[in-house]
Parts: sequence; C-alpha cells; structure tokens
Amino acid sequence: MEAGIISLIIEIIGAAGVIASLIYLSIQIKNSNKLARAEITKDLYLASRQAIMDIASDEHLGKIYSKLKDFKSEELARRHAFYQSFFRLYELQHILNKQGLLEENMATSYALIIRWFSKTQWFSKYWDNAQKEFNPEFRRYVEEQIEMAHPK
Repeated sequence: MEAGIISLIIEIIGAAGVIASLIYLSIQIKNSNKLARAEITKDLYLASRQAIMDIASDEHLGKIYSKLKDFKSEELARRHAFYQSFFRLYELQHILNKQGLLEENMATSYALIIRWFSKTQWFSKYWDNAQKEFNPEFRRYVEEQIEMAHPK
C-alpha cells in the first residue's frame, strides 16, 4: 500500500510540474507577443515619421504636400509636416509607455519636450488643425502637457 501512495504522490507532483510549466510557457508567449506587437508598432510609426520628415525637409515634396492638404503656402505645409514628424514619435512613446515598454524617465523626457513645443510660435495652430489625426488617448495626454506648460 505504501508503494501505491508514494507512486500517487509522485504522479501528483509530476502533474503539478507539468501544469506549472504550461502556465510559465503561456506567460512567456504572451510577453513575447506583446514585444512583437510593440516592435511592429515602432517600425510603422518610424516609417511614417520618416516619410513626414522627408516632406518637411524636401522642397519638391513640400509643394506636393501643400497642394494635397490645401495649405495656403508650401511653408505652412512643411511646418505642419515638421511638427507632425515629431508628434508621431511622441505618440509612439506614449503607446509604448502605456504598455509598460518604455522607461519612465524616457516618458518624462518626452513630456517635457511636448511642453516645450507647446510654447513655440506655431504650435497652437498646428495642434488645432492636426490633433484629430492622433488617437484620442494621445490627444488627452498632449492636452495635459499643454495645461502643465501653460498654467492658468
């Protein structure tokens, strides 16, 4: 009888080990998927940002962009693209921070840059026209940074 009890205990311990291993693997797969999605998100945002920065820095592309978006001048179109290239990057950092994939001191640094941008001459005109191009959570985040930069 004792051998049967010992055998049963060993089987229970073995089954518990298998269950623990499956739980561990499940957690690892979930984390791996989260990191893969973050990497894809980052790549897409950076590609978008580069295209927008190309418009901001290239006279020929600036002319095309100004006509597509109905800007009154190429300068306004290129200024808009300049801001847009940075705010795409800031939106990316916001998403990665919310997912816990960015160091908090980096998030703080980006918040300070947004506050600085909000004090520049053309920012309010840009933000009034462009904020609808960003996700609602990021828009709220930027509005919070603007309020912090311009206390009432």
